[in-house]
Amino acid sequence: MFSQSAVFDDVYQHAHSLQDWPQEYDQLSSGKFEGFLEDIQMDAVRVFRERMKQSVVQDTHTPMGKISMMIPHHVEPSDASEQARQIMASGITLLPYESDFSFVGPEELDYSIISIDHERLAELLSHETYTRLIGFKKSYGIKTAPGFLVNLRQQLSELIESLKTVTQTADNAELISKATEDKLIQLALTIYEADDTGRNQLKRLGNQHNYIVQRCHDYVASSEGSCASIVDICKALNIPHRTLNYSFHKATGTSPMQYLRAVKLNAARRELTKSYLPVTDIAANYGFFHMGYFSQEYRRLFGETPSMTRKR
Repeated sequence: MFSQSAVFDDVYQHAHSLQDWPQEYDQLSSGKFEGFLEDIQMDAVRVFRERMKQSVVQDTHTPMGKISMMIPHHVEPSDASEQARQIMASGITLLPYESDFSFVGPEELDYSIISIDHERLAELLSHETYTRLIGFKKSYGIKTAPGFLVNLRQQLSELIESLKTVTQTADNAELISKATEDKLIQLALTIYEADDTGRNQLKRLGNQHNYIVQRCHDYVASSEGSCASIVDICKALNIPHRTLNYSFHKATGTSPMQYLRAVKLNAARRELTKSYLPVTDIAANYGFFHMGYFSQEYRRLFGETPSMTRKR
């Protein structure tokens, strides 16, 4: 059994701290980032808990051969809708299987992920349920019965806390790992089997608003669109300006200008940490041709100057 616990003051470092879980994080709200990760990996099961203080755009590709779910501990209310945001604040989110997945978290977010080898679940679930789970290419939300989510959070938190207090000697490490795996699998089966019998309400998440935001994000992240203005984006993607504004509000809780500026600033920040190019050249690569404006917006978003980032 492998476990790690870490705190972060940099969103880039936080994103890349999860082994075998490819992802990229972009900080969206302004201020110093605060992140926490607790990660436990066993033979067939992985559970990790993440807490973040700042709104973050999370882009990931769910790992091969794993069936995963997200359990919220605290999701701060925001203007974005659950449907467009693609995660449940008051229920369980079933993550897509071996697929791209993106969502914008609120300024305070605390959740756990349970990820289980698909072969292990194939032995325990009905063929119909298993086939449906590995067929998910979008996230799905489960609205659970009152009190169920509260009880699930408590069980999960107690399980993680109990592991932290146990001294794993050579004699008991394998037994502890096996017992923990079994408990986590049982928790997951409770959810999947409730869905199988119709006791939970399953709904597909994501809609046209999320699709438009993702298209804009991908365009701005490309070499073609790295310097694009909002007008350029509307023209290139053939999206009316009013539709663009409404979609960003529903899916991200913010404006397209604020969102896309933050995406560009995050891309510049990543380049600052791994490139020796002058700051002015990096800023220009993302459409910031006035150094004073770039430095001002950079500091407003991350709470530090570009030169401070480079010294990390």
